[in-house]
Amino acid sequence: MSSFAILNTAFRGLSAAQAGMDVTGQNVSNVNTDGYTRQRVQQSAVAPLGEMGLGRLAQQTRNGQGVSVDGVARLGDLFLEARVRQTASNDGYASVRADAYRAVEDIHGEPSDNGLSAALQSFWGAWQDVANSPGEDAQAWVVIEEANAIVGRLAEGRGRVETAWDQSRTTAGSLVAEVNTAADKIAALNTQILNAAGQGGSVNELVDRRNQLTSELARLAGARTSDNADGTVNVLVGGNFLVDGNRVNEVRLAGSASLDGTAGDPVRLEWAHRPGAAVALEGGELAGHLSAMAPATSGGIHAQAAAGYDTLATTIANQVNALHATATTPSGAPGGSFFTFQAGKPAAAGLQVAVTTPGGVATAAAGGGALDGSVADAIAGLGVANDGPDAAWAAHVTQLAVRSASATQDATLATTASTAAFNDLLSHSAVSLDEETVNLMQYQHAYQGAARVLTAVDEMLDQLINRTGRVGL
Repeated sequence: MSSFAILNTAFRGLSAAQAGMDVTGQNVSNVNTDGYTRQRVQQSAVAPLGEMGLGRLAQQTRNGQGVSVDGVARLGDLFLEARVRQTASNDGYASVRADAYRAVEDIHGEPSDNGLSAALQSFWGAWQDVANSPGEDAQAWVVIEEANAIVGRLAEGRGRVETAWDQSRTTAGSLVAEVNTAADKIAALNTQILNAAGQGGSVNELVDRRNQLTSELARLAGARTSDNADGTVNVLVGGNFLVDGNRVNEVRLAGSASLDGTAGDPVRLEWAHRPGAAVALEGGELAGHLSAMAPATSGGIHAQAAAGYDTLATTIANQVNALHATATTPSGAPGGSFFTFQAGKPAAAGLQVAVTTPGGVATAAAGGGALDGSVADAIAGLGVANDGPDAAWAAHVTQLAVRSASATQDATLATTASTAAFNDLLSHSAVSLDEETVNLMQYQHAYQGAARVLTAVDEMLDQLINRTGRVGL
């Protein structure tokens, strides 16, 4: 090989070493950049030139032509990245449901001195006091006040559940906007990656940004991705294209704007270009919110909580009214209904105390006389009845606690799996400063070696050109 060929080989070595240092510097610079995947220079040996012509020398040693920089590889892992998306989807769904159950449990506030259970006990105790002192205005006033306390707590509790539902719907609307925005960005990145790859440029940083967005979509809407041969990706939600290359099919939130309307018009996600076509979510935070806002018959967390309040209101009104209507007041008048419901409102929100004065509190059985407290005693006994209001409320609270504990456990497991998947991906693709330091030293030594080759060839050429034929000098 001629000296000029050696110069080219040394130059290629310098260029390869410099490219390696450039990429190492990029890695070090992005050691704290979220979503960045470390990169490596891809190199290959350049084969020697093929012999041509009749004047070739059969015994001449033919060396290669140095090294070629073939590109910059992104050291990601498709399997680990897919696992991160899948576990993020499960984590998003489970976490939202667990949060919804915790919020509903906080609203119920059981067991506590301020819960409905305590209010019910005070209510039955007031009836027992009336049974022991029939006709006394003071005890009758206590019954009315305790009844109003139950009415107030029922309305307040159900109202707070409705507020939690409203907040969940608002959050779901914000998540839908985030999904559409992320989808638009992915489609734009697909176009940029396609153009950059066609021009021979590096697309690694663009792919990193796109992967972050696809992971975000997985957590938000349980999105899945499929890779195309041209370097673009498709994003699917519920088996249908959210992103198809550079085209986006947006989604929108539809359904009832209130908790009580979900029975006939559940909140759902639809394709914006196909009104009425529901998106079958497979996971993600959106699916968690939609499940929490579902009707009670479909396992809706808020709707079931509201139904618990309505059931208690209906049970206590029906059972107290059934006994109170058979009783007589101290003046001998029929007792009538103790509770009534306001028309057009749910039971817990529309429950009212019909008796407003002590004289309207009926305690005596028909013909029992003004000092008879047998009916009041029977009403007080509802507190310990197997099918009484307390039993119904206790069953509701217990069921809620069991479901909440299960949801919390699911969320803990999902978060653990998601964290493990993310850590596995980081251990494979994140930048290690120790490793980059070693690489930098290797490239530095390679550069110095190639430069030394250039120096040696330069001295050889100087001897050949400037000193050939000058004997003795």
